[in-house]
Amino acid sequence: MLLGLVTPLGEELLFRGVITNALLHYGSFIGVLGSTLIFALMHGFNTVFPAALVVGLVTAEVYRRSGSVWPAVVAHTVVNLPTIPVMVLAGTG
Repeated sequence: MLLGLVTPLGEELLFRGVITNALLHYGSFIGVLGSTLIFALMHGFNTVFPAALVVGLVTAEVYRRSGSVWPAVVAHTVVNLPTIPVMVLAGTG
């Protein structure tokens, strides 16, 4: 359960608060798309990659529009929370 809350916080502070913020200096397109690709690639080329692309795109755009990392943290947490029961049932959590 803790990972469902702490992981999105850490990832959003890094990917939105640092990476997206830095890339936004080159424009909205580069900021959002660049940080989305980095976010997805850090999750690896596996079954998670497409979902990571979508979550990265949504959270980067939420960050860009709001100017705050907190709405992106909330969005990421909402996406991650359903994975906790699945991990517990699979014996990996």
